[in-house]
Amino acid sequence: MNSWLLDTISRADELAPILAIEQRSFRWPWGRLSFEGELTCRNACNLIVKSSENGVGEQVIAYAFLRLAADELHILKIAVASAWRSKGIGTRLAERCLKMGAERGATSAHLEVRPSNTAAVGLYQKLGFDVIGRRHNYYTDSKEDALVMMKNLKEEL
Repeated sequence: MNSWLLDTISRADELAPILAIEQRSFRWPWGRLSFEGELTCRNACNLIVKSSENGVGEQVIAYAFLRLAADELHILKIAVASAWRSKGIGTRLAERCLKMGAERGATSAHLEVRPSNTAAVGLYQKLGFDVIGRRHNYYTDSKEDALVMMKNLKEEL
């Protein structure tokens, strides 16, 4: 990933930069307990992207939280720090998630996304996801529906 380093996260004491990105990225962000739960989930894979650019030292600039359920990869969260958006990081991170899921036996990837999050919807469509359904009133904060999207992963290997 250019000058970015992809790594895993497995300890709660590593969550501070993720929580900061989360707070700035979502109207109703996950709390610490939700992330801690994912860290202890046996079928979860949690990725971070780090950069040492801008002379700031190594910093977390993006993350993805995923779960593998049978042969399905579920993308629960992907976020990129606002200063690092529009640089291809989200695309590269999502591509790596899909490849990793396929390597671990997933034949499809699934996610929910707000229709109003046009940047995310566009990214997922660019990656080959199709809308396969809608969950009405899914988001409790706004009663907004969620688009259910899926991608076949058989071509990812």
